[in-house]
Amino acid sequence: MTTKSFENKESTFQWQCQPEAAHWVESIVEHCVECNEELASFAHALEKETSTRLFDWVDHVAVPSAPTTDDELESIGFVADAAAARYRIFEHPGAQLPKVVVQDSSVDTYALAIKVESIDDFLMVRAKGGHIEGSPLSDLRRVCISADNGVSFWIIERRTSRGMEPVYLEESHLRHYLAAQELWQTRPRCSDDEDGLMSRTLALADRLVQMVGKDMAAWIVLDVERRYWQSRNTAGQIQKARQDKLGMGWANHDHHTFRSSRRHFPSLVRLFEMLGFHCRERYYAGAEAGWGAQIMENRSCGLVLFLDVDLQPDEIGIDFAHHPLPETKTLGTVGLWCALHGDSILKAGMHHLEAQFQFDLLRSDLEEKKVHMMQPFSDFAYLKQAFTVGERWPVERQVVEKLIEKRLLSKEDAERFIRDGAIGSHLENLQRREGYKGFNQKNVSFIIRKTDPRLC
Repeated sequence: MTTKSFENKESTFQWQCQPEAAHWVESIVEHCVECNEELASFAHALEKETSTRLFDWVDHVAVPSAPTTDDELESIGFVADAAAARYRIFEHPGAQLPKVVVQDSSVDTYALAIKVESIDDFLMVRAKGGHIEGSPLSDLRRVCISADNGVSFWIIERRTSRGMEPVYLEESHLRHYLAAQELWQTRPRCSDDEDGLMSRTLALADRLVQMVGKDMAAWIVLDVERRYWQSRNTAGQIQKARQDKLGMGWANHDHHTFRSSRRHFPSLVRLFEMLGFHCRERYYAGAEAGWGAQIMENRSCGLVLFLDVDLQPDEIGIDFAHHPLPETKTLGTVGLWCALHGDSILKAGMHHLEAQFQFDLLRSDLEEKKVHMMQPFSDFAYLKQAFTVGERWPVERQVVEKLIEKRLLSKEDAERFIRDGAIGSHLENLQRREGYKGFNQKNVSFIIRKTDPRLC
């Protein structure tokens, strides 16, 4: 089935599965794997070493032109997104699928490009050279790994370009990029004056935009935020090491989740709007959950955000991403997490990184490494989701004492948090099929309750 309207800010919007489109691209990937021996070997290594499937790393496929190709793609929901002298680029706005490049040549040649965080790392671990097209830390770089039986196997390092051509930038870009990265890495995250700290964070984001542009600034910020989260999450460290064994990095990321206090939520949204993100659908877990989220996306960077906040039942109808949210007399799951650890964009870091895996395989492979999964909160043929068991972070006594004074926390919970710590961050195991781009809105109340510090 094909969706006609693909983006909507309303909480009632539902993404649809796109099985025909997914099957079409999967058949091309299968053909490429069958024809290119090195690609087939690589696909096997991905499954064994990282618990992932090749398809979820595919950036794009290139196919020869045929009289019916364009019509066939359009009939299953793909649209022409861009054109170049020798090809056209198609993408499916209603699905999470690789791009399709239709080459003008009718010669029976194909190409498959795999995305990685760093081509340098990929080539290093394979002890293999290659001519890298594109300048370091630019919008897009690529290298051809092999060509076999009419199928070329490419590695692509994509930051902000939605095109297919390598990008060459002035040497000054390197200085600006590294300076911007250092500024975000070394920014202060802790202060008694959180309002002032949030204002300085917004000002710093604006400075990064002036230095490297909004999309490159977005890429830098999320790269740093992943590393900060990983420094505090053992499951993330273990899985990243598995993926680095093949030189992949976190190029299989699906979305990044930030939790926010009600007070700072509009500022968090503003920060990411400054970085070129737009508000996609709003997400509301239900009155019993007391929680909602604004999903944001930067299409140029291929980055998706889940911004979580406590919500009251009567606030679902407002644009809570831009509407000031008054303080409440109680704290929900998200609010308490932020009160104990800090907002995600400040001290706490991301609540979780969600990446795409072979769901059951990752569970069993991580179990062998003593990393355990919580009960799945999505278990559909097209979407499976589960958190790793959260790590406990220490909680400062002065933090809980302030919450007791405000009658936001019981003395019993406070003493338990001081003694045992409170649940912190997770890695999320996600598996998508049929091009499904959305999230589960029915069972999310279950997992929100399971991650409430008072119940863990």
